[in-house]
Amino acid sequence: MVKKVFLAMVTILVSVLMLGSVNSQASSKVNNYIASHNISHNQVSSKIWGGFPHYKYRHGKNKPEGVVVHETGNSHSTIFGEIAYMKKNYRNAFVHTFVDDDHIINIASTKYLCWGVGYPGNARFVQFEQVEMHSKKSFAGEVENAAYYTAYILHKYHLKPNDAVYDGHGTVWSHGAVAHYLGGSDHTDPKGYYANRGKKYFHQSYTMAQFYQLVLTNYHNL
Repeated sequence: MVKKVFLAMVTILVSVLMLGSVNSQASSKVNNYIASHNISHNQVSSKIWGGFPHYKYRHGKNKPEGVVVHETGNSHSTIFGEIAYMKKNYRNAFVHTFVDDDHIINIASTKYLCWGVGYPGNARFVQFEQVEMHSKKSFAGEVENAAYYTAYILHKYHLKPNDAVYDGHGTVWSHGAVAHYLGGSDHTDPKGYYANRGKKYFHQSYTMAQFYQLVLTNYHNL
């Protein structure tokens, strides 16, 4: 009898700890700030540049399998400077879209693949970059734009939201998750950027798990 009671108590304790872990991932001061301040996303603007190459995804034209979230890693650049640089250096790498707190600018057709994460991820995903922000409001605005764009692409291509960051299966990826599960690069973004800005402006690391919850909110509002 004592043994059964002990096992029952252990089971309850483990369940409580697991629930606390899930809640700590889902609860986000950044997401709460966005909701409480009614921060809305910008519309996607199309500024397709004709110089990018057109190669089909592995399942064909217009058939991406998910979205990869990047950040530039450049603390001094602007969205227009990043776009100009990418057009000049697209042979090395390019993405479909750039996001900041006030813009979602699509520069390469999402009908075709881009070169942002190496092989084999390039042939699977729509990819976008976030420019680094330097204030509480601008970071929140950028994250909302990024989550909306992710949801927008999933909806556009009839893909169901599914967080791929922790198991390597799904439709919403970080660059770090692609590198970890599929290879092709050694990048870890946007993990460090999210954690840094979350701690700096909201006293809590922002995570991809929390970002994914914001993607779901936007997806269900489409």
